[in-house]
Amino acid sequence: MVRGILVLLFLLWQPAMAADREIGLTVGRGTESAETDIVRLTYRRALPESERWWVPTHLQLGASLWRVPDIRGQTRRFDANATPIWRSDKPWGYLEGGIGLYLLSKTINNDENRVPSSLEFGSHIGAGLRLGQSSTIGVAYQHLSNAGIKQPNGGIDLVLVQYTFSMGR
Repeated sequence: MVRGILVLLFLLWQPAMAADREIGLTVGRGTESAETDIVRLTYRRALPESERWWVPTHLQLGASLWRVPDIRGQTRRFDANATPIWRSDKPWGYLEGGIGLYLLSKTINNDENRVPSSLEFGSHIGAGLRLGQSSTIGVAYQHLSNAGIKQPNGGIDLVLVQYTFSMGR
C-alpha cells in the first residue's frame, strides 16, 4: 500500500509528456449497504492517441479509504488501484468506462457483501460535466469482484461522485 502511494506521488511530479493530467477526489456509497463509504484520491493521465477503438485513452492510478461493516468489527480498509479508461470527451463533458485492478488491505465480509480476496477487479461506467476550462464533476457506477478467484464471489457495487481538476495541457 505504501509503495503504491509512493509510485503515485512520483508520477504526479513527472513532467507532462504532451498529455493531459488530472487530480480527482471521489466519494462513494455502497448500493447494498448505507454503511459502506469510500473516499478516493486519483491521478489520471491521457495516453498517446490511437485509432484503434480498443486502446484505452487514459490511465488512472488511485488510493482509497473505505468505511465498511465487517463481522469481525473492523471497519476501515485501504486500496491501491490502477485502471485503464476509455473516455469520450465532448464539449459539455465526457462519457467513460474502465476495467482495472484493486488491491485491498483486508477482505470484506458482512451481511450484504462478500469480498473474500484482496485482489479485486473493478469496472465502472460514468459521465460528467465540464465546469469551466479545468475541472469536471461526474457520477459513476462501479462493481468490484474477484472474477471467481475465491468463493463466494459476491463483490460490491458503488455509486460514485467525482470531481477532477486538470494539471495542465
